[in-house]
Amino acid sequence: MNVCGVICEYNPFHNGHLFHLAQARRQSGADYVVCVMSGDVTQRGTFARHDKFLRTRMALQGGADLVLQLPTRFSCAAADEFAAGGVALLSALGVVTHLSFGCEPETLPVLLPAARALRAETPAFRDALASALQSGIPYPAAYAKAAEDTLAPDGTAELLSQPNAALALQYLRVLPPDITPVPVARTGRRHDEPGLHPLAGASAIRRALEDGLPASDIAPSLPFSRAVAEAEQRGFVHPENALELPALWRLRSLSAAELARLAGVSEGLENRIAQAARQAGDRETWLSLCKTRRYTRARLSRIFICALLGLTQPLASAHPSPEYARILGFRQSARPLLGAIGRRTCVPLVAKCADFDRANPLFALDVRARDLWALGCENPAARAAGSDFTTSPVMLEGTA
Repeated sequence: MNVCGVICEYNPFHNGHLFHLAQARRQSGADYVVCVMSGDVTQRGTFARHDKFLRTRMALQGGADLVLQLPTRFSCAAADEFAAGGVALLSALGVVTHLSFGCEPETLPVLLPAARALRAETPAFRDALASALQSGIPYPAAYAKAAEDTLAPDGTAELLSQPNAALALQYLRVLPPDITPVPVARTGRRHDEPGLHPLAGASAIRRALEDGLPASDIAPSLPFSRAVAEAEQRGFVHPENALELPALWRLRSLSAAELARLAGVSEGLENRIAQAARQAGDRETWLSLCKTRRYTRARLSRIFICALLGLTQPLASAHPSPEYARILGFRQSARPLLGAIGRRTCVPLVAKCADFDRANPLFALDVRARDLWALGCENPAARAAGSDFTTSPVMLEGTA
């Protein structure tokens, strides 16, 4: 049995994702495709715009056989921990044979050789990384520069610092030898390029949705545009700034010592965070006051949401790997896959949240993230707490 894993967010699921899932299945020869998807909080440090169960349904309709939730502790983390958490969860299932990911076509010739060399992280590489960080550049750029300085020819740093390549490099760095990488060259525009297009990225689509563009203008970029349009019309969406005031209050209420314990805070950043929180009246102003060459917008956004979630570095350090595999949805035809996972997995397979240990810190964090996501929805009807315990996994008939 060939099983291909995909680590994703689908915020929202767009045509590029549809293409990738098809290519992942074809190139790996997979009998099944398993997606490990961020739930309510994303890697860029925001709540997902759309409900995780809506995104699960679109993933299944788009070619996935099983969708599992990436715990919040990893979904709201820097690229290295996001990648490590996703790979660890796929590996723990005991059935995954391949991992597929998208990357820029021009990075393919350098990606695999660089990853092989970086797994060892030689003293020379670690010294180069430390030197790059001391120069004040962000970690992803410093990592790519260290790779170029010690392992690869000129120009590698620019290639590896591209968003998808940087994440792909982290996947490859932690990939166990029994899982084969399947890189798929991206088509269309970069994920962060503005403007709509049939292969527009998620950022451009979210901006269009936030700006209230007509559904007819956005539909060509989305394979399941009707479901997205319905969620938007009914207000079952979480705008990016929905919980900015509670988050600012939380930052203002924490002491410097408590701020220093938040995941992602280091090197005295807590003082800058505290001062910005006292001055800022919204999230964007807070980000602009905190941002420096060293501290990226994405890192600061994650800290902003970690304060609201209560996600601390001690909690993250105490739970370095996923401890359960929560099912968000599956195809009926994937029941043999579920049976194989049940026999081979080394973590509990959770189909019903009410049956799982609510005291588990990672699970409690997931529940807290879900309840906060609900509070940020535009429609008051979606704001009730506890929907993790009242919503069943999505089930689809037929094969992918």
